[in-house]
Amino acid sequence: MSSAPTVVYLHIGLHKTGTTYLQNVFRANQRTLAEQGIYYPDASGAMTHTLAAWDLHGVRPRGTGDKRIGGSWDSLADGVNTSGMPTALISAERLSLSTLRQAKRALDSLPASEVHVIVTVRDLARVLVSSWQETIKNGATWTWQEFADGVKDKDRSATNPARSFWLQHDVVKICRNWETVIPTDRLHVVTVPPSGASPDALLARFASVVGFEPATLTEPPVWTNETVGAVATEAIRRVNERLGDKLNKRQHAHVVKTGLVRVLAERTEATRFVLPEEELPWLAQRSDQMVAALLARGYPVGGDLDELRVMDARPGRRPDSVSDAELVEVAFDALGWLIEIHANLWWRHRKADVETVPGGGGVASKARSALFKSQRMGARLADRNALAAKALAAVLRGRDRARSKAK
Repeated sequence: MSSAPTVVYLHIGLHKTGTTYLQNVFRANQRTLAEQGIYYPDASGAMTHTLAAWDLHGVRPRGTGDKRIGGSWDSLADGVNTSGMPTALISAERLSLSTLRQAKRALDSLPASEVHVIVTVRDLARVLVSSWQETIKNGATWTWQEFADGVKDKDRSATNPARSFWLQHDVVKICRNWETVIPTDRLHVVTVPPSGASPDALLARFASVVGFEPATLTEPPVWTNETVGAVATEAIRRVNERLGDKLNKRQHAHVVKTGLVRVLAERTEATRFVLPEEELPWLAQRSDQMVAALLARGYPVGGDLDELRVMDARPGRRPDSVSDAELVEVAFDALGWLIEIHANLWWRHRKADVETVPGGGGVASKARSALFKSQRMGARLADRNALAAKALAAVLRGRDRARSKAK
């Protein structure tokens, strides 16, 4: 049996910190990582690490009977423990939500390896806006202002959206939770570079912790999170309002998140929206407290903790500055897509309109059919080509003359 890695890195997120980008890069370059002695599990494709994290947490998403979930954490751990490589990397942002018991179980399943935890962190100004958008993609209906007011209200911390937001983004609590099962010097904080920086900068910081050469990961990621702008986000929010609870989580993810969102990302302008200026003071205070706490703990840092501080307001569009006219245009894009999908599905699964006649009706019937098809093709060509249009006009004039003589 192959031996367990000397070191296992658990990348636990946080959410909205470039995790999807990193995971897709790792998956696309799995062979290159292996050549550098790093095992990145991929038994179930893109969902391998997510399924394992769901299993560790006992999660069964509504609407899915995916049999791959049960036992997937143990399967992932067994693969790591018998990989025969010096290093292994597991990446799932769901792991940031682990309870103390779940964190301990994760480490207990990797008994022969020295486990390190990597936490990627982003400034709260960008996180708050992108988190609101992500909740909308996932089916939420609150407006931007309802979301922001809920997150900052301490009296509403036990209810959503505050509960989910701080469970995912209170990096101090998350680090302290994992610090109960690993030493401080094995908990690495990697900051996401400022807005406008190349994604390669985040990859380079991550690589400096794990120990691979980022420039060698040349295979492009297959897919990344779709980016939509303020108008498309508001349109999706209103669609969610009308859907209510009619779709389960799996249906919504398939039709809205990976369907409608992707179409709107392709067909609409993804104008970035930024944090409104009135939200800066409380976020700046919370960010300063967060940075101070991380500095006090003395975690190894990839990047610069000062990048987590909230800076002055950046120019850009407010999340809630959407006009009805803009929404109408997006609605037509969405409607056109839905009609196209429905038509294609109907065509693919339709039954024959009439019974097929054996023999096709004889030679004369086939000749008439061929003539009609050629005439139709000629008419379509005339719509696109000036010479064909002149030729067709001559044919039609000749037909008119023949009709006149017949009278």
